[in-house]
Amino acid sequence: MIKSFWNDPVIILYILIGVLVIDKLWSIYLIMREIVVVYHVHEVPEVLRPYLSGDLFNTMRTYKLHKSWFTIVNTLWMVVICGCLELYLGFYAYLWELANMIAWLRWMKHEVVVSIIFACIFNLYLLIKSVPGLLYEKYCIVSLVKRQPVIWYFRILNLLLDAILSFLIFSVVVVTIVFLGLALGNFAFLGLFVLALLATSIIILLLPYLIDPVLGKRVPLENQALKLELEQLTARVGFPMRQVHIIRVRDPTTGSNAFFYGSCCLKRIVIFDTLLLNRGFRSGFELPPEDVGKGLRDSQVVAVVAHELGHWKHGHFYKGLAMFTTQLLLTLLLFGLCFPHGPIYEAVGFEPGLQPIIVGYLIIFGYVLLPYFTLSNVCMLTVTRHFEYEADRFAFRHGYAAALRQALLKLYADNLSFPITDDCYSIWHHTHPPMLRRLAQLEWLERNHRL
Repeated sequence: MIKSFWNDPVIILYILIGVLVIDKLWSIYLIMREIVVVYHVHEVPEVLRPYLSGDLFNTMRTYKLHKSWFTIVNTLWMVVICGCLELYLGFYAYLWELANMIAWLRWMKHEVVVSIIFACIFNLYLLIKSVPGLLYEKYCIVSLVKRQPVIWYFRILNLLLDAILSFLIFSVVVVTIVFLGLALGNFAFLGLFVLALLATSIIILLLPYLIDPVLGKRVPLENQALKLELEQLTARVGFPMRQVHIIRVRDPTTGSNAFFYGSCCLKRIVIFDTLLLNRGFRSGFELPPEDVGKGLRDSQVVAVVAHELGHWKHGHFYKGLAMFTTQLLLTLLLFGLCFPHGPIYEAVGFEPGLQPIIVGYLIIFGYVLLPYFTLSNVCMLTVTRHFEYEADRFAFRHGYAAALRQALLKLYADNLSFPITDDCYSIWHHTHPPMLRRLAQLEWLERNHRL
């Protein structure tokens, strides 16, 4: 019975549509839970009142509700309606025929060339389909962050450069995928796995040298009192102080942040200058009036660094890398099982025997493996939230629980992050635990444990 279902294109089509609808309706249900929670909160939580005014809290609440309702409508339009019609009407088969018609010269009939044409048309279609939502999000949902005005021709130039760069990168990806499929056939997933591991290794090696110029400019820490505290902390846990970098970020609206990454001699703790009080300036005269007073005091910065050192001490980089590699291997194994199965292609409108490689990737990764991606994502998010709690406990063991609590409160207020969230929504979407839960855990540790 299962085998007959698996070989029937009509049944496969309805299964794909059903899975897509159920997955997105579940996402909408989670957002509705979040909306209900936000609707029932009318006042600033007591712990945040020293850092967040009532007017700003109400603005953040309105923005959160507006953005959530927009996400629901956009999901219904972009995925549930358009996605189901695309599958049912054989949109991908039609697009492949159109790409073949455009490739009218003989040398253009190679699958690599047709695949690039198909990908360009498909991306153009996605852009057109998303334009209403992009315009509404940009001009109707008022941002909480004030950005510097950009001259119109600079904006156009940036869009053109982004489009050209995206096209070049996408073309390389498409060519690689198609050539792997042609060369390795049903074992293309093994080639993808090897390439993914190679790309990951290159990124791990190069990122420590690229992260500083990409984010901004590395600057020395001029606050000698803070520098002394950081030196004492890093010496106590055995982390080299020279690997703690202060970055003067180009765009201050990126928010206050610090993070750890890397391994061995390539490990780094990066601190955005926006994390420091008044961006590390001795006075606030160099800053816009709305940025004066933002950032953390010295003890709070040290507490945040202690949290990041917890990620290093507990080997979260290695654990995360192992988790990513395992998830990638399982994904590609499932892909390898589905990729050569002809009825999947027939289900989306292709004639028997016609199995374009690039379409196979879109259908299998976009629809067939959707339940697996949803569940694996929840598992990975659960692990990352455990990492955050573990890093918080490390900061507590070194005496920074109280300072870390104050830092979390100040950061949420500075970064305009709405502090209230539904627990179920958080499980399915957030890499970090809710702020109020982290505060509660730190308070519990202080009450019930000794250093």
